[in-house]
Amino acid sequence: MSDTPGSSRALAGLGDRIRRLRASRGLDQGELAARAELDVSNLVNIEQGEMTPALDVLARLATALDVGLSQLFTDGRPGPAAMVLRGNEVPTVDTDGMALQVLTPRAVIPGLYAARYRISPTSEGVRPVKHEGHDWLYVLSGQLHVDFDQGATTLRAGDSVSFSARVPHRLSALGGAPAEFLAVGATLLAAPRGEV
Repeated sequence: MSDTPGSSRALAGLGDRIRRLRASRGLDQGELAARAELDVSNLVNIEQGEMTPALDVLARLATALDVGLSQLFTDGRPGPAAMVLRGNEVPTVDTDGMALQVLTPRAVIPGLYAARYRISPTSEGVRPVKHEGHDWLYVLSGQLHVDFDQGATTLRAGDSVSFSARVPHRLSALGGAPAEFLAVGATLLAAPRGEV
């Protein structure tokens, strides 16, 4: 993954989309900032396009707005039954030593997302984050260290882990090389019949 002109396309309108999502939920900036555990001034700067948020901040904003991460990057509605994304068409957003490619910008299955990440070994990684749903991570290369509330694990190429995303988790690269991995997450949008 490398930073491409597509990254500016992915970020174009990010602040405006966050502002519209916030307004559509009847939240003022103070309420959204509190839900996402952000300073109001940071949210104002993000909405005005003056600040590029780190990925953990984007995850907290998506959770606070009750949307998938991919909805922060596109206004597109769910697409057809099948959708193809060509590798050279997927924009990369690179911030603070972490690169992200959202592979499901218009998810065919509501509540499901897939992304490819690269964490630099010099990056602090993702600060502890938690959100609704379940995550599955599959390491493509390097060593990915996953810290949970209670315990930690190091994954190498070919290893995977799945967990409730409600458990605070922090991701970082070990071993002096970037860690590249796929992340697939699912949020149950409604309780199955018969469950409360």
